[in-house]
Amino acid sequence: MRPRAWLVLGCMMAAGPSAADTKPGHPGGTAVKPVVCRAVADARGKSGQELAQALERDAIELAPNGYVLTAFLPGDPPVACYRHEGPPPKPGAR
Repeated sequence: MRPRAWLVLGCMMAAGPSAADTKPGHPGGTAVKPVVCRAVADARGKSGQELAQALERDAIELAPNGYVLTAFLPGDPPVACYRHEGPPPKPGAR
């Protein structure tokens, strides 16, 4: 595994579980993943301000569901990891 990948994994593990992650689920609720990592295809081949804007657009998609950017792994395409820190979405909400 690359050193940068270990760095990302270490950052995510250092954050530790939050109270929202340790509470038992409620029946009928929407499942929420504690950590989501995904490739940011819009950021492929970009740097500087263009890279920042592509990451911001990606983060804005997940922000309404309570996710915040936790880690960033440079590459082509770069990988952004988000941690759930907000309240779970209401059932049926998109």
